[in-house]
Amino acid sequence: MQRGVAMLERKERIFEEWKKFQDGEEVDLSVIRDFVYRSWLRCRALGVDPFRVRCRELSPAELAAEMERHAFLLESSKSIMEQVYSLISDSHSTISLATREGVILRSLPADNVVSARGRISREEYIGTVGLATCLEEKKQLEIFAAEHYCTENHDFVCSAAPIHDRNGEVVGVLGITSPCETFHPHTGGMLGAAVYAVMEQLGLRELLGEQKALLELMDEGVITLDAGGSIRLINAKAMRMLHLRDTPAGVNIAGVIRFSRAVAPQLEAGTAFHDVDTTLMLEDGARSVPCVLSAAVNHSTGGMILTLRETGRMREFATRLVGAKAAFSFSDIMGSSPRLQEALRKARKIAESDTTVLLLGESGTGKELFAQSLHNASPRRKKPFVVVNCGALPRELIQSELFGYTEGSFTGASRQGKPGKFELADGGTIFLDEIGEMPLDVQVNLLRLLQNREVVRIGGQRVRRVDIRIIAATNKNLYRAVQSQTFREDLYYRLNVFPLHIPPLRERQGDIALLARHFMRKFARQAGNALKDISEEALRALGGYSWPGNIRELENVMERAAYMAGGEEITLEDLPESVAEGACGSARAERSAFDTEGGGEEASLREALRASRGHVKDALGMLGMSRSTFYYKCRRYGIRTGDFRCSPSGPGGEGASLGRENPLAGLSAEELQALADLARRMCRKNGGC
Repeated sequence: MQRGVAMLERKERIFEEWKKFQDGEEVDLSVIRDFVYRSWLRCRALGVDPFRVRCRELSPAELAAEMERHAFLLESSKSIMEQVYSLISDSHSTISLATREGVILRSLPADNVVSARGRISREEYIGTVGLATCLEEKKQLEIFAAEHYCTENHDFVCSAAPIHDRNGEVVGVLGITSPCETFHPHTGGMLGAAVYAVMEQLGLRELLGEQKALLELMDEGVITLDAGGSIRLINAKAMRMLHLRDTPAGVNIAGVIRFSRAVAPQLEAGTAFHDVDTTLMLEDGARSVPCVLSAAVNHSTGGMILTLRETGRMREFATRLVGAKAAFSFSDIMGSSPRLQEALRKARKIAESDTTVLLLGESGTGKELFAQSLHNASPRRKKPFVVVNCGALPRELIQSELFGYTEGSFTGASRQGKPGKFELADGGTIFLDEIGEMPLDVQVNLLRLLQNREVVRIGGQRVRRVDIRIIAATNKNLYRAVQSQTFREDLYYRLNVFPLHIPPLRERQGDIALLARHFMRKFARQAGNALKDISEEALRALGGYSWPGNIRELENVMERAAYMAGGEEITLEDLPESVAEGACGSARAERSAFDTEGGGEEASLREALRASRGHVKDALGMLGMSRSTFYYKCRRYGIRTGDFRCSPSGPGGEGASLGRENPLAGLSAEELQALADLARRMCRKNGGC
């Protein structure tokens, strides 16, 4: 009773001061609180009509957009508003939520006239009220009776409190409006507690939102389990990996995945483990998911957190670290000689297919450059490119390196096992360099892989399918290796689908100067000198040399010359002695009839030696060949000049001469000319020497 009388007296005193303000008289600030008086002054300046509320409401489309934009705030406050309303509904009170711009997003009860959803609660429209003035003052407050600027609201009490985010910024406002006669003094405290709960919900939802966003950004599947093994959370990546359409929240993990024997006991015991290469069998039993699985214990819940990484992606990442990067393309291969251009034409034609390519050529001709170019011109260009040097792998390790192994398959094996090079190349290209050096026992497994595209790790039984393109390379004559039984015939025919001959440098005479200048510029920059060109004499020497080491040897020679040069050009004196000899005798363009089988050139050399009875000088005159090139070719074909220092019938023939006299000395000029003509004809017949 006394509270009612006091409230009535207060209401009347405030109303008297309100009338004074409207009449332009001085207001008693002991009756009117400072924030109310500031609001009245703002309303007067804004031209608000105290006797008529000017409502401003959003259109349905505008309201829908605001609801969507502030969905986070709505969801965070929904349950709290409902709980508060259940406590104040008997007092005919209303609870409202507004944005920081004053747009009322929600009001309970929904059909209340005082705080209708969609109305803009700003002082410029409705004067001094709880929501609007709270947004201006940015603090919790209460507007009582005639403290409202407009007479329409003089019978109500409005309490309002701002909602802050984690940075202290106002994101909204929550208000309670009650009739004066049912207003309870504890409303302000209840409202403060409600706003605190909303802010806690906002913070929690923000953290959960960040966590969810992080989980979805992760390039691996994540599953959280409770202490009983039921799924609490699963991200979209894990859903895709496990072929799930609906979120299996609350479902036991055993009803979704069947784990292998390698990890099932550890999961049951709640033991953490990391990076186990395993295969998960799905519930239907018809599909399996190869992945790298890790598990961590969630000590706060007693459950576990599982991470699943796709094996293919892991292999691709591993390939970046341990494999070779295919950095070169056909445009990086320099040269315009006909033999090289023909090889490039064939390579470009076959690049986009998955056909197995066998690169044939001497050491240093650029076989790996061609292999990388083939990969980069193929649809597999964004997939792994793995290089295996078959001649460099230790015999006892080559099987495990190529095909991988399971845990415990041999002493020293990794606990998790290890994928082989073929698995690492899955989806991409594997380059088998020096394939001719591969042991026969490994060739059997390689043949099986070529036929079925399946890999079985050492010590394992599970067949793993791989999608790879194979490019092999050798500087050996594989056909002869088959005949000598050092290379399997069936594997040879599997690899020899598309043989591609890479010409040696001596058959690319027009390219030697181009490549030499390219290497000169490269090493001149490294050496920091002012080299601009190569002298004509040095170019003749480079062109006259046989280049048994091919482009690799030319690069080494030019590196040495770049550091030896003292002027602006590389001269003959800057070249190694073996190369400088190429400038002597002939500035002849020596053409080679290099044949993969080697028969024609070898026959020409032997015939010249027979005709000259082993005298090198005379054989050189017949062949039109420099001494260095002649000895290189003799070493290549295993020819010993001493075996021919005998009669014209050949080594060991009747009438062999052991003397040191010239074996041609007794022949007439016509006979000597006839022998020379015969040698040259044979040379031309076999493609030229």
